Amino acid sequence: MKTIISSFAVLAFACCAGAQEPAVVASATLKDGSVFKGELLTTDIAGWTLFESDLTLPFAIVKTLSFRGTNGEAQVELVNDDRFTLKVSDSSFRLSSSIGELTIPCSRIKTLSLAVRKASATVRDDGLVFHCDFESEASVTSPAVGVPGVFKGGEFGPGKSGNGLKVAAYTSSARFELPEGSLGKAGTIEFWGRIDEIGGLTDGGCPRFFEIIDMASKAEISDDWNANNGSGGCGLSFRIDGLPVMASSDYGRYSYDSYLFPVQAWHHYALVWDADGIAGLERFPLTRSFKSNGTNSYRNERPAKASAAVFIDGRCVMAVPFDPSWRGPSLAHKTSTLFFPSREDEMPGYLKRGYSIDEFKLWNRAKTEFGL
Repeated sequence: MKTIISSFAVLAFACCAGAQEPAVVASATLKDGSVFKGELLTTDIAGWTLFESDLTLPFAIVKTLSFRGTNGEAQVELVNDDRFTLKVSDSSFRLSSSIGELTIPCSRIKTLSLAVRKASATVRDDGLVFHCDFESEASVTSPAVGVPGVFKGGEFGPGKSGNGLKVAAYTSSARFELPEGSLGKAGTIEFWGRIDEIGGLTDGGCPRFFEIIDMASKAEISDDWNANNGSGGCGLSFRIDGLPVMASSDYGRYSYDSYLFPVQAWHHYALVWDADGIAGLERFPLTRSFKSNGTNSYRNERPAKASAAVFIDGRCVMAVPFDPSWRGPSLAHKTSTLFFPSREDEMPGYLKRGYSIDEFKLWNRAKTEFGL
């Protein structure tokens, strides 16, 4: 069935080459107040602007489309918060709704509100869930493994392998919407990082390399260098929700060179966790261990088994002794957002030192060997 109507639609769109395209859901409010929900069958929108005479946008990067009058002029807002006016060339959009396939004239539409439909994480046979190699902006919008991202800013230059991403202080750089299942009861986050600006540590990220967070619950996984992590520690801090914060130093005593030799070089960072416990840590000399009772006291003993551990250049430098009551991060049961460097409501202030990052990987298993 094909019908021409004015309505409010929920759309779906597909985009990545070589993978199933992500579905875009949309809300379309028509000028008569009609409301419909369905899949958008039109994959992109074409038109012209003051800065581009022939512009085509995939609907997956559009947040809202608000029409003005009947001449096809619309206000466009993208998922990265860019806004501009577009004179739409398309005469109509097609969508699949509960009553069949509809063709909706643009002249009847007041507003389309769009969002990518939630998807399940794709996991490779080796357990790799996400991999961004930061070769170029295209590697952010279409990473080697995992969901497309939004590039906000930064420079691509020589990295640890090929190119890497250089992020200036006070700059938001990239964002990825991770589907449910990207994180599990066991996992590993590893990357190569380099501190590009050296200075006295302050509160906040000096630098913060990344943050994964569910904004509704504020459950997070993150790391940063700072003078006060809010839990009685400082220096290098790693957070994983449900466990005490791991930190390289007690409050007031910190330095980059406690772990980094030399400081302004590429170093390999890894956060590893397992709700059933990480075994085999006796192979590694341990620098720090946080007591599992959540107090602000540290000890320099290697736990026989750990719930989480941090590795720098292949050395186990911090660990949370095994806590059988912890069943893994709550983010394992949620969608979440991966930010470089930090969630955008804390920016630009949270990144106070520039850094570079390369080869960011997320695994669904606990790794303790990294082949460095």
